[in-house]
Amino acid sequence: MKRKKLRKYVLPTVYVMVLGMMVTGIVFLSRNLLDQAVANDENYNYSSSVFEETDEDSELVNDEVPEPTVTIARPYTSENVTVAKEFYNTEESTENQEKALIFYENTYMPNTGILYEGDEAFDVVSILDGTVKEVKEDEILGKVVTIEHDKNITSVYYTLGEVKVEQGATVTQNQVIATSGTSKLLTTKPQTLLFETYVNGVLTNPNSLFDKNIAELE
Repeated sequence: MKRKKLRKYVLPTVYVMVLGMMVTGIVFLSRNLLDQAVANDENYNYSSSVFEETDEDSELVNDEVPEPTVTIARPYTSENVTVAKEFYNTEESTENQEKALIFYENTYMPNTGILYEGDEAFDVVSILDGTVKEVKEDEILGKVVTIEHDKNITSVYYTLGEVKVEQGATVTQNQVIATSGTSKLLTTKPQTLLFETYVNGVLTNPNSLFDKNIAELE
């Protein structure tokens, strides 16, 4: 009896079929094992995809960016400005209290701010961002600018020369709002600036605010 020869394409076809069956079997076994593992995992989240954003990831993304540090500036930028009279503090020594007295028309008065002076006119700047609440002229203290800031801080600038802002204007920190001016108050130098600060409506020593982070104020 003659033996029939297998055609050349038969063996490759058989190999391909066997290989396909093996791959199918591996995939089927893997899926069964994965389903069984998931079924046994009590913490598996069936409602989310592997690639779905988790709550933990969301917390990282939605973390609040900390506010930038804003420190309270002084009301001038010139290095030639000096302090003529400090803020009058009842808790200071008698000597320091006497140094903080302002003399006007044969009368000594406690200084309610800080009196600055200079040999030449100097720029007066806003200590923080804010809104100009009032621009006026006082018979004794000359031109006056009042600015309201965040955290219920109010700054008042007296004895000004040329005023460069108007009521209702928005100003930024270190923006020039005026120049220094002459004063009827007794000082050793011709150009002056009397500066006051209020926090929550209470007169406050400006020295306790300078260089302080505004976020720390209550």
